[in-house]
This record gives sequence, structure tokens and C-alpha cells, in this order.
Amino acid sequence: MTHRFSGKLFAALCGAAASSLLFIGSANAALSEPGDVASNTAAAEQTEVSPELKAAFEDFRATKFEDAIAKLDKMRESDKDMAPAQLILATWLARIQPPQPQAVRQAIEVAVTKHGADPEAYVILAELNLQNSCVTEAEALFDKGAALNAQFTDSAKRKTEIQKRILIGQAQVQALRGKTDDAKKTLAAVIKADPKNIGALNLLGLICFNQDDYENAAAAYAKVREIQPTVLLPEARLAMMCQSKGTDESKKQAAAFMKDAIGKAPEDPQTRIVAAQWSLQIGRPSQAAAQADYAIKVLAAAKQAKPDDAFTNALYLEANQLRGVIALYEKKFDEAEKFFNVILSESPSNFAATNNLALALCEQDEAKQKKAVEYAQVNIDRFQKQQPEVFSTAAWVMHKMGRYQECAQLIQRYLQLTNGNMSSDTAYYLAANLSKMADSIEDAEQKANAKKQALEIITKTLENTNPFVMRPEAEALKAELGK
Repeated sequence: MTHRFSGKLFAALCGAAASSLLFIGSANAALSEPGDVASNTAAAEQTEVSPELKAAFEDFRATKFEDAIAKLDKMRESDKDMAPAQLILATWLARIQPPQPQAVRQAIEVAVTKHGADPEAYVILAELNLQNSCVTEAEALFDKGAALNAQFTDSAKRKTEIQKRILIGQAQVQALRGKTDDAKKTLAAVIKADPKNIGALNLLGLICFNQDDYENAAAAYAKVREIQPTVLLPEARLAMMCQSKGTDESKKQAAAFMKDAIGKAPEDPQTRIVAAQWSLQIGRPSQAAAQADYAIKVLAAAKQAKPDDAFTNALYLEANQLRGVIALYEKKFDEAEKFFNVILSESPSNFAATNNLALALCEQDEAKQKKAVEYAQVNIDRFQKQQPEVFSTAAWVMHKMGRYQECAQLIQRYLQLTNGNMSSDTAYYLAANLSKMADSIEDAEQKANAKKQALEIITKTLENTNPFVMRPEAEALKAELGK
């Protein structure tokens, strides 16, 4: 069976790895916000980041773009193999969340004006278009980048690396157009020239996976793990990919892969974390809790042995984060609170921990609900431009406090930032709040219409069979509204 490719899936599994071929790639991975702990930390381990680059990145994070560019320009004076400052800035902008495509384009426009013969500007734009599934535009931009790169003489080192990125991008385009044999040939040429090219190996693995060729997919991912020992076991990776396909057959295959992964590396905390995530996805929170607890136990011992190991520390926070979320699923809110506080004791500004802690606290007594309000407000003050979820969480906190009008206003702000898209949990918050507000409506027809609207929202939400924290409450609300 052949499965259709998704541009965003390529971006998630391959594009980031391909982009890391930038000369600022390893620094970029190390300095970006934590996402995939394994890939970020492993990249950081390969090339040490200079203090000067760290300082420039800190200026970038503080939106002091001119200062960042000044520092990067100074670095480039002594390192001609470094990309122009505007291109580095564009790359950083391309990776932040939420995406800032207009800012990326503005940075590239400046770069093209100053460095018109530099091909990397077009490659960055092409990769950005692939992330947004704009395949035709990406193809044209890669072709433009290839033509410029053929004439590029500023840096032989950059020329070689840019050519690899172009070929990987062109392979992505070929795969997205269904020309998988051509894509494999293109990738084979990259891998032959650079056997440790992680972007090419990841893309090859994904193409094989989408052809149900799990053996060769595993082989490609095994080579990635040889290069970066901190990435997931191939079996664990394939388990999650199979689960995401969503078919009965692929879910059975996911279970088999997960069993193989645990059998192969029972003491590997990363494998246990993924096993916990998988268990949660298949609706087994108690099993997920056991897997996460095991990972935390192993990581706690590793931290004691090597307290300054960045990878272990990051993975320990991730395991506690997951364990707290599992406790939310199990409605063990005091337990969830404990795990999120473990994270905050080591990383006080951790957004996910403070956000989830507010959700755990608002389900408890009045004193803790007041703390939930404080956390929710602090997160709005800190993260409202980057994280729309702050408004969803604050809305539910207000709902639990009985402040239904404020809840409605906060959900409206969330919807404005997400263009009307909602997580399943937020959809439940909206429906539950509508139902509560309807209780105070005196006009019978208006009350009935409000209840009907809430029922429609919750019915639509429950059509998605994926688990979410508030699913039991959503099912109960649907039953109540449907009477």
C-alpha cells in the first residue's frame, strides 16, 4: 500500500534535519526552544557553540535584531565560511513558533539586496514553502538556488553544503509528486557523497516508510542513530509513525515495533518515554504512567551520576512533563501538580509546566484555584504572543471559578489567534461554558439555541477518536445535552 505524503510531515521529520546543514545549524539546534530533545541536544554535541554566536542568538531572542546582526557581521569578518548575517537571522526566524513567514521574507529581501549572488536565500525560501506544502513554489526556488550555487565562489565549504540542501529539497519535491524512485536516486547521490547526512537519511527513511518498506526505513533510521546516538531507536520511531497512520493494520504494527523497542533497550529512558506516549495515545494511561515512572527513575539515577549532562537533564524534564500530563488524564490533580513542580524547581519559566500546573490547580480547592489564576495571568503576560494556549488555559481556570463571561472572552481571544482552530480540550471548554451560560438565560428559545450550539460543538469534537484529557467530561456533557 502506498500512502500520500504530507508537506508538513516532511518538514517535521526531514526538513529540520536538512536545514541543520547550515553552518550555524548546530548552534541553531542547540539554541532553539526545546522540541525534540534528542535531535536538539545531539546536534549541540556535534559542534560546540561559540560564545559569540550564543550572544547573537540571545539578542535575537530579545528581538534586538540590529544588535544580533552586528555581532554576526563581526563574526563573519574572521570566518568567510559563515552565512551572511541576514540569512542566519532568516533561518532563526523560520524556526520560531508561531511561524513568522513575513519576517523571514523581509530578512531574506535584505539579504538578497546585499548578497544577490548568494543561493542560500532561495534555499531557505524553498524550505519554508515546503513546510507550508507549497510544492510548486518550492521547486522553482530550489531550481533558482541550484543555478546560483553553480556560479557561487564565496565559500567552497558553503557551496558544498548548500548543494546538499538543494538536492534534499528536490528529493522532497520529487517524493511529494509521487516520483519516489527519482527521490531515492537523488538521496543516494547525497548519501554517497556524505554518508553521515542526517537530512538525507531521515528523508530516505520516511519515503521507505510511506511505501510500507519498514525494513529499509529501519535501516536508514539505524544509520541516523549511529551518527547521533541520542536519537530514538528505529523501532520506537517506527512505532509512533505507524500509530499515526491510524489504520488497524498500522496500529498492530506499531504495537509490534514498540514491543521490539522495549525488548531491545529496556533501560533506555527515551524508549520508555516514547512507550508512555504511545500508551497514552491508545488509551492506557495507567500503562503510560508505569513507563514514564520507569524513565524518571533511570534518569534520576543518571542525573545523580552526571548532574551537568544537558541531554539527561532535558530528558528528565520531558519525562516529568509527560508524567504530569498522564496524571491529568487520570484526574489525579494533586499528583500532576507534583510533577509540574519538579520541572519548575529546575526550570522556573518553563511554559508547558506552568500552563499545565494551572490546569491541575484549578481542579482542586479554592486556595489552589487562586494560584491557578495567578499562573494563568503570568503566562498571558509572558507568552501571549507566542502561545495561544495561554488563553485557552486561562479560560478554563475562569470557568472553574464560575466566571463564565470571562471564560467566553478568553476563548474568543484564543480563537482569534488560531484562526478559529481549536484543540479538543478547548472545544470542550467552549461547549461546557456555553452550557453553563445558557442556564442563566430566561428566554426559553434562546436557552434552547445555546444548548443546541453547545451540543453541536461537543458532538463534532467527539467525532475525533483520539484521546484528550477532557474526553470523559465531553462524553458526559454530550449525554446531558442530548436528553
